[in-house]
Amino acid sequence: MFVVMVEGDTERALRRHLKSFIDQRALAEGKPRPRLTFKPNMTHEPAALRRHLAYEFRRGAQAVVGLIDVFPHFQSAADAKTSLTRAAADDRFIPHAAQYDVEAWLLPYWSDICQRISVRQQRPGAHPEEINGQKPPAYHLRDLYQRARPHRKYNKVIEMDQLLEGKDLTLSAAACPEFKALLNTLLTLSGLTPLP
Repeated sequence: MFVVMVEGDTERALRRHLKSFIDQRALAEGKPRPRLTFKPNMTHEPAALRRHLAYEFRRGAQAVVGLIDVFPHFQSAADAKTSLTRAAADDRFIPHAAQYDVEAWLLPYWSDICQRISVRQQRPGAHPEEINGQKPPAYHLRDLYQRARPHRKYNKVIEMDQLLEGKDLTLSAAACPEFKALLNTLLTLSGLTPLP
């Protein structure tokens, strides 16, 4: 059993899609579906992180995967992962970071999003994870939704879940190295073949 600790509401909205992705891969490989649990307690605070990890390991977790946004506490995904690894001081903890926020992983589906809300606008860059922290991907989606007629509010939790419905997550993984790294960690811990 392993645990995925996520930071916020948007990351929690990913859980159903991540679990479905892993389960489908297990089915395709003729292996049992893995047992993974999602917890909403990922933090950048070292003492709190160590407390949460100690609790999960006491309860029998073999590994804990952490998912946190780069924005606003870190400079980059590499910085976040280095800081969290140092803070955790336990090699059973595998940190991952969305650069700059998890909405970057929605941007490969930009044309579908535009079609869904009847707005025409060019995608804000060819490389979703390079859209910087001055205006992170969530802000681009917020602005896109405001262009809809009538105006729509971008609700992170609701929209993340609905926008990923029926989507092939490997499309986002191909455009977003940090997302691919997260998926490969989940696949490897599940005893499944990682993405090439």
